[in-house]
Amino acid sequence: MHDAAPATRQPRRRAWLLVALAALLLLVIAIAILSRPPRATRLLLDAIGNSLGLQVSATGGDYRLRGMPMLDVQGVVVREPGAENPLLRADRIVLSLPWSTIRGRGEPLTIERIELQRPVVDMPALQHWLQRRPQGATRIPTLTRGLRITDGSVAAHTWSITGIALDLPTLAPGRKIAVSIDGRYRSDALQVPFALHAALSAPENDAAIGIAGHVDAVRDGWRVPADIVLSGKLQPLDGGWQLRRARLQASGRYEAQDARVPFALGIAGTLQQRGDRLQLSPAAIATRGEGVVPRLDAQGAIVLGTMLDVRLTGALQGWPEQWPQLPSPLDRPDSPLPFRMTYSGKADLSAQATLQLSRGDARFDGRFHPTDVIGWASAGIGNPLPPLDGHLIAPRIDIAGATLQGVDVTLDDEAADPAMQ
Repeated sequence: MHDAAPATRQPRRRAWLLVALAALLLLVIAIAILSRPPRATRLLLDAIGNSLGLQVSATGGDYRLRGMPMLDVQGVVVREPGAENPLLRADRIVLSLPWSTIRGRGEPLTIERIELQRPVVDMPALQHWLQRRPQGATRIPTLTRGLRITDGSVAAHTWSITGIALDLPTLAPGRKIAVSIDGRYRSDALQVPFALHAALSAPENDAAIGIAGHVDAVRDGWRVPADIVLSGKLQPLDGGWQLRRARLQASGRYEAQDARVPFALGIAGTLQQRGDRLQLSPAAIATRGEGVVPRLDAQGAIVLGTMLDVRLTGALQGWPEQWPQLPSPLDRPDSPLPFRMTYSGKADLSAQATLQLSRGDARFDGRFHPTDVIGWASAGIGNPLPPLDGHLIAPRIDIAGATLQGVDVTLDDEAADPAMQ
């Protein structure tokens, strides 16, 4: 009886010893495999790429195994399989993610932190990949310690955003997020540096979003710095997104040479983005200000794609004091002055716009360049006639104490004086 216990304990000890030796052998093999950086980097990049349906490559990299695994790679190129253009390039990406994400090939898709240095996003390539993803396959990852981007850029066909600095402290499905982003939008001769803060109720369908910050539209000869607040309900669309019940409030000023013209702007409607096309329709617009800024209320549509297209119908609620006085009966201060305006051209407002004013049987049809009219209006004392071409028809006009019947006037901006027919 006394010899049986030691005999029983010896096989158990041998079994535990074999298990320990096997575990030690597996650990030595794993260390031997992972001690070769190219292989370790390739394993992690393949796991990440497979979870997203992408090909991920890098020119170099390093990693850390102790604690939270971390991958530090340089010369990163991410492309859709078979695509000619990569959707992302980056000088450097630092990625910290738990072993559970690697072993599960992105199930669950939990990442501790992502840092990107000088990333370049190709918008058409990115949109192509998103459109080809299976329904519901584009998931929102969990970033426990957030995302940081330095000196990033986004390139599209007709516009780009450069100098992007983004800080997202945390991200998780179904939770509110807050992000700060700086950068510079460019389209033709127009540049718009911006510094914004955004909050999203939840990164999912029909999320409430709020954006506040400062923008500064700049073009040769003028600039418009403004503080803005934008809000709405964000929804994904095929190839884009839409912001329902969008509301934009802006307070700024127009600056050109010695001119300083403060204004307030309000815009409401449905904002949609598909590809390179940004559309606000239906749109309601109101402007307020002093001096040369009119009290204007209008409805219509605004489309920004390869060109800017604006179509508005509304009324001037009051004729600005610093504008030339209208002749009677067009000058009735107690009655709004209906108008129609269209613009189709470059986003810097350098192309020609059309304007139609009407009151009763009197009607004016004109053409003008918005930048020229803004400069004329802000110049104060100078040419009493605005820089526009137009045609005025009225049954009667009272001017300088005289009454003119059957008036038909043509204005030519290239001529010194209007011609009366």
